Amino acid sequence: NYGDFVKTFNDREARGGPAFRKSSNVDAWGGVETDSRKSYTANLFAGRWKGDDGNSKSWWIGPGMNFRIASQFSESLGLNYSKDINDKQWRANFGVAGNDTTHYTFARLDQKTVSLTSRINYTATPNLSLQIYAQPFVSTGDYTNWRELADPRASDYAARFKPYAGDPGSFSFKQFRSNTVLRWEYMPGSTMFVVWAQGRQLDGLAGSEFNFRRDMGDVFDTHPDNTFLVKFSYWFNP
Repeated sequence: NYGDFVKTFNDREARGGPAFRKSSNVDAWGGVETDSRKSYTANLFAGRWKGDDGNSKSWWIGPGMNFRIASQFSESLGLNYSKDINDKQWRANFGVAGNDTTHYTFARLDQKTVSLTSRINYTATPNLSLQIYAQPFVSTGDYTNWRELADPRASDYAARFKPYAGDPGSFSFKQFRSNTVLRWEYMPGSTMFVVWAQGRQLDGLAGSEFNFRRDMGDVFDTHPDNTFLVKFSYWFNP
């Protein structure tokens, strides 16, 4: 896909600032998948994007697999990794005391994100089943080349900015989420659900060195937030 048919402006790019001219972009993606009729299938999808006159770019890859054992058990596992460089990531707006000038600042963001999603379905009997969902997620980012708007409507991409002093910083976000649901139809039309949801999260951390194994260890060292729910339904049949 290619986007640059007419000159367009984005009035939300600067978060309340002037409209910002959009540059051309191009993106492509594709994938392959094995025969879904088999008990084991695999797939691989990938994509790439480039914009802002080549200053911003990203790519992602997502391999996955699915298992099915008879009609009782199935599992899916999917990995997703992306590397994104956004040359004009909005950073903050600053007003100067005693001056009507507002500095609409942007920075170059180099971000890496990885997640692993697992789903398990088990049907012990027509009346008893178990579903499990789990996803660890890590994203880190470095901000560099801090700038502010100079001429947001300029046709030349570089002319839209001018330098802004300071260190724009970095971030790290780490998370694990899981849900387990047990379903039991104890009478025809009457069902009990037992749910266990767990969450672990670390965010707002300085330092963006990416290490998935270490980052996941950090997440599981944190105290989890556990939620337990029990739901009953009963069918009255006069």
